[in-house]
Amino acid sequence: MDVIAAYDFGTSGVKAALVTRDAKIIAVKEKAYPLLNPKPNFVEQSPQDYWDAVCEVTHGVIEESGIDPSEVKGLSFSVQAVNLIPVDEDGNVLYNAISWLDARAEKEAERINEAVGVELVRSQDFQPRMLWFAENEPELFAKTKYFLDCDSFLQYKATGVMAVDDDYDGIIVNHPAIDEYMEASLCLSDASKLAPQVQACREYAKTDEKGAADLGLVPGIPVFGGMIDVPAAAAGCGCTRDGDAHLYLGSSGWLSAMIDQPYETSEGSYQLNSITPGLMIYGGCTNACCLMQNWAIDHFYKKEHDELGGGIFDFLAEEMKDIPAGCDGLYATPWLFGEQFPICDTFVRGTFFNMQEGHTRAHFMSAVLESICFSMKGQIELYKKDTGKTITSVGVNGGGSLSDYWMQMMANVLQMPVHVPENTRHSGAIGAAVAAAIGLDWCTIENVDEFVKKEKEFQPDTSLAELYDKKYNNWMRLYDSIKDLSRELNAE
Repeated sequence: MDVIAAYDFGTSGVKAALVTRDAKIIAVKEKAYPLLNPKPNFVEQSPQDYWDAVCEVTHGVIEESGIDPSEVKGLSFSVQAVNLIPVDEDGNVLYNAISWLDARAEKEAERINEAVGVELVRSQDFQPRMLWFAENEPELFAKTKYFLDCDSFLQYKATGVMAVDDDYDGIIVNHPAIDEYMEASLCLSDASKLAPQVQACREYAKTDEKGAADLGLVPGIPVFGGMIDVPAAAAGCGCTRDGDAHLYLGSSGWLSAMIDQPYETSEGSYQLNSITPGLMIYGGCTNACCLMQNWAIDHFYKKEHDELGGGIFDFLAEEMKDIPAGCDGLYATPWLFGEQFPICDTFVRGTFFNMQEGHTRAHFMSAVLESICFSMKGQIELYKKDTGKTITSVGVNGGGSLSDYWMQMMANVLQMPVHVPENTRHSGAIGAAVAAAIGLDWCTIENVDEFVKKEKEFQPDTSLAELYDKKYNNWMRLYDSIKDLSRELNAE
C-alpha cells in the first residue's frame, strides 16, 4: 500500500497521518510540546522538541498501521508560520525557535516602518525579529548561517540538506525600502539570512541515512516543499477556487479566502501564495482560538476534563445548551497573546466584561466561543472592505469544528451557512498530503476537491441576526475602550 506521511505541525503539537492514494487516513498519532515564556512578550519553543515529536509520531503511525516503512512514498509538512530558528553552518541550533506568538520585536518593527515610511512589518515578521536578534544576541547572530523556519528545519533534519535554491518568497514581507534598511542595519549584503523556500508541491530533497533512521523510515523518500498551515488548511477544506472561503479553528484561528489578484489590505492581514497556481489567499490570524477555549476549560472545568478526557466537549455542549444567544450580556475577548487580526495590537489582553451575579461557568465558556465567532466575523468584514467581495458561505475545519454547538453559533453570528468537511480534525494533514500527492503525480490541482467532501452543514437562525450584530459592534467598541490602558500595562 503506497502512502504519504503528512504532518500537521501546530503551535502546541504535531500530528502525523498516513494518507493513501484515495485520501483515506489509515493511522494518526499526535505528540504535544510546550510553549516557553522566559520573559514577558517572549514565546519560544525547543527545535529539538519539534524533531523528537516528529520522530515519535512517525514511528507511531508505522506501528499502528502495520505497513512496511518502504511503503511511504513521500513526506510533506504543514507547519506553523513565521517562527525563527538560527542555525550555524553545520546545522547546529543556536537559540530556541522564536514562536509566531512572540512579541519581543515590537520596537524593531516600529523602527523599520518609521524609517522606510510604510506600515508593513509587525513584530511577528521575520525582519524585526532578525534585527532584534542581531542587536540582542550579536555573537550568535554572527555565527548564524541561516534563520530556518519550522518547515525548513524539519526538511533539513529529514534530508541533511539545509537549503534548496528556489525563487519562492514564502511569507516574508517584500519591499525595496525595507530590504535596503535591513542591509544597512545588519551590515550584510544578504540581509535576511533566510533559507530559500521551496514551493509546496516541489520535491525539496530525499531522506538521508540519519533522517530516515531517526524517523523509522527508509532513505531516498522524497520530501516535498510543504507549506505553512494556512494554505494547507485551505486545501484540506476544499478551498481551492477563486471566491472559496474557509475558517480554521485550531490553536490559532483564521480566515482564508481565495483571490485572483493582490489588494491593498487592512493592518494585520496577509496575502499568501495558495496551493493553486495563479490564486492567492487573503487572510488574517486570531492568535488564541482553541488556545483560548483550552484556557477556559482548564480554569472552569478542570475536574471534569481530568475525569472525561476527550468527552469534555460533549459535557460542555450539554451544559451550555440552555445559555441564550448573547450569553445574557457577558462579553469575552480571546486576546491571551495580543492580537493580529481583525484587531492588530501586541499589547491587548483577554478580558471578561459585564459579568453579573446570575452568570455561571457555562456563560463564561459560551462567551469565550462567541468571542472567537466575533473575531471571525471581524475578519470577514475586513475582507469585504479590502476586496469589495462578499462571502456567502464558509467551510470550517480544525479541532474547533468538531463542536456542533460552536458551529451552529458560528452560523448564527456570521449569518451564513457553515459546512464542515470529512476528516475535519485532520484537514491540515490532508492539505499537506495534497502537496505530496501532486508532486508524486497521484492527482492534479484540478481534482484536489475530490479529496474533501462535506460532512455537516449548519444553517443560520435569521431571528438572531439583529442581536448578534448589536453585540458584535459592542465587542469591537470594547477594544477601543481598553487599548490605551492595555498598552500602558503590557508594554515594556
